[in-house]
Amino acid sequence: ELCYHGNSVYGQLEEAVMSMKQLPYALLIVGIVLVLGTILIDPIRGFEIYLATSQIIVLVIGAIVALLGAYLAFVRKPAP
Repeated sequence: ELCYHGNSVYGQLEEAVMSMKQLPYALLIVGIVLVLGTILIDPIRGFEIYLATSQIIVLVIGAIVALLGAYLAFVRKPAP
């Protein structure tokens, strides 16, 4: 016997599909925040812009995540 407590299987599937549609935009936003945060952290703290090794690593990771999100959001066509 199946009990549904207000949520149907279809509703759960639809919710999962919606979150998959939002994933590329989330990746894009996270990547942009990482890149901007890496570049602007020194001026915010009152120092000149100097990128340390760890900042460069985070900058590259942020750029890759943003590019991946942009690709998934705008270039790749979803499967039918």
